[in-house]
Amino acid sequence: MGITRRDLLKGVAVGTVALGCGNSSSEGGADAALPDANEPDPITPPDGVAESAEFPLGVSAGDIGGTHAVLWTRYAGSAPLVAYAWRVEGEAYVEELGPFPAIPDDGFVHVAIEGLRAGAQYRYTFFEGERTARSKIGRFRAAIADGATDVITFGAISCVNKSNNDSAVARAADHAGLDAFLFLGDNAYCDGADNVAEYRALYASHFGRPAHVDLRASTGMYITWDDHEVGNDWNPETIDSAKLAAAFQTFFEHAPCARVATAPDRIWRSARWGKTVEVFVLDCRSERKPSTRNGATAQYISPEQLAWLEQGLAASPCRFKLVMNSVPITNMPNVWDLYKIDRWEAYAAQRTRILKHIDDQQIEGVLWLSGDFHLAFISKVATSGPGSTQREVLCGPGAQGANALLPSLLAPQFSFTTGTNNFTTLRFDPALGEVRIGYIDGDGSEFHTEAFVI
Repeated sequence: MGITRRDLLKGVAVGTVALGCGNSSSEGGADAALPDANEPDPITPPDGVAESAEFPLGVSAGDIGGTHAVLWTRYAGSAPLVAYAWRVEGEAYVEELGPFPAIPDDGFVHVAIEGLRAGAQYRYTFFEGERTARSKIGRFRAAIADGATDVITFGAISCVNKSNNDSAVARAADHAGLDAFLFLGDNAYCDGADNVAEYRALYASHFGRPAHVDLRASTGMYITWDDHEVGNDWNPETIDSAKLAAAFQTFFEHAPCARVATAPDRIWRSARWGKTVEVFVLDCRSERKPSTRNGATAQYISPEQLAWLEQGLAASPCRFKLVMNSVPITNMPNVWDLYKIDRWEAYAAQRTRILKHIDDQQIEGVLWLSGDFHLAFISKVATSGPGSTQREVLCGPGAQGANALLPSLLAPQFSFTTGTNNFTTLRFDPALGEVRIGYIDGDGSEFHTEAFVI
């Protein structure tokens, strides 16, 4: 029985398959009509297939690992769908993976794919019918192999409001060389929504803008949320349960990540890129208990998430540990304390615990990455005591007005501040132990760069 390239890719054949070859020099003979069974089936790139208008929010890829990823789209049509991925070298398609069944759930499609080659570049798309039309073609890089120490560069953004100019988002989509992109929260402003239909409409108005569609298709991504995906400064202890359930549902409908079967609302998770960097994605909104703020058991994140973070940071083999933390953990100047209830500082006992854990365990390479404040900075987490040797980078705002308290952020604690709309790059070099931060504005200019060893 003949075995095709697709059979091999889908694991039908395991091991080395030896097949006889025809005599290619026998003109007109029976063997001349037989294909060389050792040759793979030709790959048909998707570029020549027309793009359909039935994918209004484009595509994205998330939960990226060395061998797996989740492919996502929103489909408004009615034809059967399949997903394909291709390993590419430069512009050449060298290996095809698929077809993967792609079954919309009320229009939202999440496809978990396996069989990736660690560190390789991929393109992917969703086909309607028998390749009659397709979605946008997306790109991502698989995470590097477990023992690899490549230099890794991420992009990051926060606070992207549809009411503001999104040229910084467009420039992020244009930026070459990003291994993945990090969305720190306030990715959609859903204030005033109460049910799934209203949340979906507001997500569509944000995620459907061309710059956003292009950015999410340009590279793989990791995502968390902040308050505006639910409602401004919402309180988990008092929010209407139906509203919160609708917000959770809509977040996961639009995120290219798998829901945890035993904890379907769990946003927090981690991903390793070889031995270079491990990304810890936190949920700093839904597990808060504001009524505990002033006590010894203050809960900003749940005990389960805190224990997972502490254990993960201590056990990580990576040179860098990047903590995606939607609201800053930095000890802000006193003027900010007029309204500190929205951040780690208001939950002092738990904040001290995690900072002391990192200090006491002498965990190297921890970098906090945050958003929310409508400005950007590079800081020392504290000027003395727990956290004084730790660093935080505030990214964005991607499309927002500058925070009026920006002038209060002074050296030496804050080495850089800006209210300019931007996206941020983070380059991790394990050989040097160096992180290099870049801020890029809506014109595509890198207007600040700074490097430090952690």
